[in-house]
Amino acid sequence: MPDRLSGRTLVVATGHDLSLALIEDGKLLAESNRAMDRGHAEAVVPTIAALLSPFGGSGVRCERVVVETGPGSFTGLRVGLAAATALALAWKAELRGIRSTRLVAAELRARGRMEPLLVALGAPRGQVWVEAFAGGGLESLGEPEALATEAARLRGAAFPLVVGSAGFLTDGDALFAPRAAAVASLAATDLEKAELLYVRAADPVAA
Repeated sequence: MPDRLSGRTLVVATGHDLSLALIEDGKLLAESNRAMDRGHAEAVVPTIAALLSPFGGSGVRCERVVVETGPGSFTGLRVGLAAATALALAWKAELRGIRSTRLVAAELRARGRMEPLLVALGAPRGQVWVEAFAGGGLESLGEPEALATEAARLRGAAFPLVVGSAGFLTDGDALFAPRAAAVASLAATDLEKAELLYVRAADPVAA
């Protein structure tokens, strides 16, 4: 198994809720999770400052900044990328990305769930962003895509495990947004470019 991330890593996830994590050598030092539909721009900087305060505040330096790249709120994702880019420049740190769907899958794998799974995240206009992962790891079975709710429900019927923030999910253990702390279970090779992911909306169903 690849080694966990070395050094200190700050994770910024703003595509859904506002979720932050500070990780050192694969160990979660601190996290902050706030349910938030809007207002990320005003909240992200003070929330990062509060997270880092017990560890030296403005004196903290991280070797790596990881930012959520989507699919998610266009505005929220841009806010997160701007904050992560600014910090990476100030710290002369490596800037990397992680998909929203992959964050959810990583959390389930860290819990020991190895079944094939479908990540289903709530999207605007009653749609759902989905991405399927093979059993046993984080191998994607296809690019993230946007589906109408009923199509996402039918897609999920083919999987033993469906998790995420989609409205049709009712099981409390399966219903959660991407959380930054999931990066603590990952290796450097699991990370991606810090480029926002745009997923084309599903075509409307004819009446």
